[in-house]
Amino acid sequence: MNTKLLSSIALVAVFLTGCKTVSSSSAPYVETNMRVTGPIYMTTATIPESVGYTVIGNVKANARQGYDKVETLYPLIADEAKKVGANAVINVKGGRTVSAFSWAAPFVSGTAIKIDDISKLESFKGKVN
Repeated sequence: MNTKLLSSIALVAVFLTGCKTVSSSSAPYVETNMRVTGPIYMTTATIPESVGYTVIGNVKANARQGYDKVETLYPLIADEAKKVGANAVINVKGGRTVSAFSWAAPFVSGTAIKIDDISKLESFKGKVN
């Protein structure tokens, strides 16, 4: 194949893949039938251990471009939490970072947990996604 054509294809591939948001987790794979459905409780704070929960792992989401708000990535980390069997994300932190296509692309991360009795969270401030 022509070298110029290969270079052009590679460049287009970089632009197409670089223009999306990505999410990931550090938690082990969970079988599909064990994944959580429904809303995910999210907070920037921690919650007392007396609530009763198990730490599953870390979840994060990054925008590779754009200047949206950090909050626009909350649904992505909520989806990651569901995938790993968590029903809450605590210690949610976000900010901005340089990416390939932006000087200030948003990112967000948190700790995915499985709360034993979700009704115990009613007295805590947080957001449900």
